[in-house]
Amino acid sequence: MIKGRDIVCLSFVTWDDHWGTPQQWMSRLAKHNRILFVDQPISPLSLFTGIRKRGAVIQQFRRWRQGYREVAKNVFAAAPPPIIPMRYVKPVNRINAWILRRWLARQSQRVGFRDPIFWNFQPSLPGLASAVNPSLSVYHCVDEFSAVPYWWHPGAAVRAREVECCRESDVVLCTGRKLVESRRGYNQNIHFVPEGADVELFGQAMRPETVAAPGVAALPGKVIGYVGVLDFRLDVDLLAFMAEREPDWSFALVGPMKGDTADMAKLTALPNVHLFGRQPIEALPAYVKAMDVCTIPYILNEYTHHIFPLKLYEYMAAGKPIVATDMEEMRPYAGDTMAVTRTHEEFLEATRDAIECDSPERAAQRAQAARHESWDDRVEQGSAILGPLLAARDRVLRLPDDRGAGAAAGG
Repeated sequence: MIKGRDIVCLSFVTWDDHWGTPQQWMSRLAKHNRILFVDQPISPLSLFTGIRKRGAVIQQFRRWRQGYREVAKNVFAAAPPPIIPMRYVKPVNRINAWILRRWLARQSQRVGFRDPIFWNFQPSLPGLASAVNPSLSVYHCVDEFSAVPYWWHPGAAVRAREVECCRESDVVLCTGRKLVESRRGYNQNIHFVPEGADVELFGQAMRPETVAAPGVAALPGKVIGYVGVLDFRLDVDLLAFMAEREPDWSFALVGPMKGDTADMAKLTALPNVHLFGRQPIEALPAYVKAMDVCTIPYILNEYTHHIFPLKLYEYMAAGKPIVATDMEEMRPYAGDTMAVTRTHEEFLEATRDAIECDSPERAAQRAQAARHESWDDRVEQGSAILGPLLAARDRVLRLPDDRGAGAAAGG
């Protein structure tokens, strides 16, 4: 693992948001490095989009006024100043970058960072690395953001800004194979590093001593589960179809609901659909333990064909049978690991098969397959890519001092 470094992380979520890729990577790197975790920027428009709760937006504004805070050992989280709406449009983007560069330079100085690694998860903000004079610049691509269906996310402008992020970085990491393919033309030093899982945590779902979450364990019939954010990716029509066809099954959806979720009324009106809201990550194994089948019921479009859902390895680590829609990144796992389906009828039939054919032996095989898909493995994989680049930079930085010492000794 990379050690002894300062890392400035530009995130697309806040530190205390739903636990995702930026927090998973940075929390592990913080064991041996110092992290300045920059929360996702907000704008006045954030109060009205419905994507984030108004209270959360207001809280982030207050945190900007309060300054950075230490949220974990070696992790300092900072909320950036509000930016101008329509951040992807080029003229607006340049103004926002100027505002944020000045702010980021001050924050980096206040926490005493020197020659940090600049680690960018945020495709909307190129041009910020220079604020911290980084030893290495990383762009970490986790989604096809240009395909996000928001009216304030003009696809062409989103892609143009992300291209800039790729080109200005020393190295690009992508969580999907298709993400690598579509960005290779912008940076040749690009690598596929898939998402991971907290294998030890979700493995608790297989332990006899783990008590299933009472709310889910009390549900009647077979429990069909989903763990994750409820947002525009969720195929609400598919879940409603399933719940109507199998009224004796219970459907447990665990996770926060975003304002961009498709009409959930058709689901919440069904008596066998149950929403459990956001839960602490350490509580999730108890919820998964009570599920008979775990699902990834995403709509199929340009966005979901590029993503690598975090929950795949989490479900595997828990030993659960998995049924997913036919996203391209999921196809390599079709078979014993998971059923991949294209139609509502196929999804329903695959779920029935998963219930009938599951066994302790199959559960153990899934858990075993997930053992080397942990976040720790991913951080080591990324460190192996970045380590030689950092070592080369260190040698270059030492050269002037070495030459000076030699000249003084000789003359």
